[in-house]
Formats: sequence, C-alpha cells, structure tokens
Amino acid sequence: MNAVAIDMDGTLLHSEGFVSEKNAQALKLLQAEGHKLIIATGRGLPDVERLLGSVNVTPDGIVSLNGARVYWEGEPIQESYMGQQEAINLVEWLNDNEYYFHIYTDKGLFSPTKSREFFMNDLNIYTQDKEGGEEIKEAIRRRADGHHRQANMKELHSSSMIVDYDLTVYKFLIVSMLEQKLDICRKSWGDKHNVLITSSGRDNLEIMHPNTQKGKGLLHIANHAGLDISSTFAIGDNYNDLPLFNAAATSIAMGNAEEDVKRVATHATTHHDIDGVAYAIENFILKSSNLTIKSSEKNQLP
Repeated sequence: MNAVAIDMDGTLLHSEGFVSEKNAQALKLLQAEGHKLIIATGRGLPDVERLLGSVNVTPDGIVSLNGARVYWEGEPIQESYMGQQEAINLVEWLNDNEYYFHIYTDKGLFSPTKSREFFMNDLNIYTQDKEGGEEIKEAIRRRADGHHRQANMKELHSSSMIVDYDLTVYKFLIVSMLEQKLDICRKSWGDKHNVLITSSGRDNLEIMHPNTQKGKGLLHIANHAGLDISSTFAIGDNYNDLPLFNAAATSIAMGNAEEDVKRVATHATTHHDIDGVAYAIENFILKSSNLTIKSSEKNQLP
C-alpha cells in the first residue's frame, strides 16, 4: 500500500479549475487498488470538498491551507496558525502598501474593504502596455470576481476585527501580477518576522506560521494513520510543494512545474492541462516496473 499526496492548483486541476474525467478515474483506480489518497493544497477544506465531490472522489486525508489544517478520514488531526499580533501587523502593512490579499480563518475568508481597488490598480498597470490588454484585464477580473463569489468572501473592515472576532488566522494569500511588488513584500517580511513565505504561482505569495508546510502535514498524517513514509509519493508543481517533495519518498513534478521543482523531483509527468496526474498514477505509481528509471532520464518529460 502506498500513500499518494497530490497538489491541486497547477497539478490535479485543469487551468479552468476543474478535475478532468481522466484524472478522476485515476484517483478512483488508485483507491480501488488499496492506496491512500491525500490532497495537499493551499486551498481550504470547502474548496477541496467541492472540487473532489464534483467527481465523486473522497480523499483519505487532506492537508489544507499548506498544512495549517490537516485531516484524516474527515477528522481534524493537526492545526497551526499565526499569532494575532503578527496577523494584525501584516494586515496593516499590506493595506498601507496597497496590496490585494485575503486571509483564511476559522470563521471563513476575509478581504479588506479596499483590497479589490488595489487589485484593479495592479491589473491596470500590468495590462497597460500589453497587446489585447483590455481583453486580458476583463478575463482576469471576471475570474477574480467569480472566485470571490464562490469563496463567500467576508469584508475585513479593520485589522482590529482579528481580535474583536477572535479570528484564528491560518494563512494570508497576496495576489499581484506585478513581480516587483511581490518581491518587496517577500523581502520586507521574509527575514524579519516569525512567518513562512512561499508561493503557489507566479502571481501570489502565501504567508503562514513557520510550522505550516505541506511536508509536515504529510508527516502528521503518516504518524497518525500508521503509514510508512518510505512508501509515499508526492505530485506537485510549485514552491509550496517542495516541503512535500522533501517529506515523501518519491516525488513527481508536473510538466508545467517551476524548474526549481523539476530539478529536485524523482520523476516528471505531463502538463496539468493534459491529465498529468493520471499519467503519473498510471506510469509511476501503479506500474512498479516504471519506478526505476535512469537518473539521466528522471526529469525528462514523457
């Protein structure tokens, strides 16, 4: 029996945000063969349940919010969260410097009153000199608005709400198409504060408690459920998957993965838009004969 931990965005999900039929079939086959399916994602539990439920798949374990909340067989087994004062300081800094962000808490998702205005300002700068800039801007705006509606985003009127509502803050997600702006945030908070900064895409930063990592979430599940960590697989594409790759015995990078992620992976599969998870399950996990490939071939796309 193997345990397989799979990322969602850029990995299991298509670019349009759904689980393909072929990927769903592969997940069901994996479980039917007696293996344990673990979803390891930056998303919260409601998103995981909605997206996997739409294809009738129930994971055995879930590492949500990059490991801030960990579940086994539907029950929470571990959580880590930011200190309230740390969260307040970060909210105020992000607002003062006009960043779009939202926070994941025990009472849902919150985004500041002016956050959407900051997002649109960044979007205008990003698209102003691009060919087809208006069409690009409209497509991104529609997608962002759809996410807000789907996530049932609440308004964070002030940083004091964190204390007033006794919010447990699991994660900040900061979004900007401006690379330099994200770099400023990373440098301002990366070395000076008791937080961990990672990313699930080129347009975002994720800020959490230092113990919040997908790899630690996988280890919590293995310890709780008595799983053999030497029989674990991880599939992912981005920097927040690196701790997961370090924890698992075998790692598989998506064809669309960042180059740094591909370099440390044991194997590489195809692009997430052409069912790379299904390919990985069929060729690297269920077919044991494919598990021993030459080191010179391990990062080559099929």
